[in-house]
Amino acid sequence: MVMKDPFDLTGRVALITGASSHGIGNESAKMLAAHGAKVFLTARREDKLKEAVEEIEAAGGIASYKATDVAIEEQCKEAVEACIAEFGRLDIMVLSAGINGLSLSGGMEATFDSDNWKKVQSINLDGVFYMIKYGWEECSKHGVGAIIPVASLAAWRAEGSLAYTATKGAIRSMTHSLGALLAPHGVRVNTFYPGLIDTDMTHEATLYEPFVKSKMPKIPLGRFGTVDDCANAVLFLASDASSFMVGQHLLVDGGEAC
Repeated sequence: MVMKDPFDLTGRVALITGASSHGIGNESAKMLAAHGAKVFLTARREDKLKEAVEEIEAAGGIASYKATDVAIEEQCKEAVEACIAEFGRLDIMVLSAGINGLSLSGGMEATFDSDNWKKVQSINLDGVFYMIKYGWEECSKHGVGAIIPVASLAAWRAEGSLAYTATKGAIRSMTHSLGALLAPHGVRVNTFYPGLIDTDMTHEATLYEPFVKSKMPKIPLGRFGTVDDCANAVLFLASDASSFMVGQHLLVDGGEAC
């Protein structure tokens, strides 16, 4: 008996936001492409997008891109339209674009900085909303739709700046609402919550000895996560391996939330 590979994404198309730098979006795009999906990359830095597409194509994958600022609604709409124009369909959305904003080290002034609040919300939360608004209907057309917002362990505890934590907590709530709303239309919404992952955004911190000494005892596995750890989780949520999961929360944190 020949068993179908549940991770085979041949014929499907994935749109990934925040895909330009060495991070979760970029590695997820490579992973989905390696499993047969055509991938459409978006981010603000066009030069980095070109590099990512070239890397995927050199490995035998099929990829395209459009420079996009997810904080701008019209650009999100245009990115979805460009993806469909390029590949003829859209099945998977991995929404990983995000920023930390001002840190807790800035004290109360940074915590209650209105401009920072608006900026973080516009990218981390509004960008997710806009992309789903314009992409979900196309994702529903072939019965294999999967939308994967990328949140953070900060959605489950007071960690990171107020603005950052608030946006990730909001995505956690959206997961339940959108999961129930879109499942009858053939679209599964499940959110991925990484712990501390070694990426371009966090690499400097992972090399700072006082930070490492304070953080590592909280992670039972005794190491920081990698982009490969994250890409494997995204592949699971994007594929038929998770076909009966809706509105769920997948934490990849080395046990930190235990």
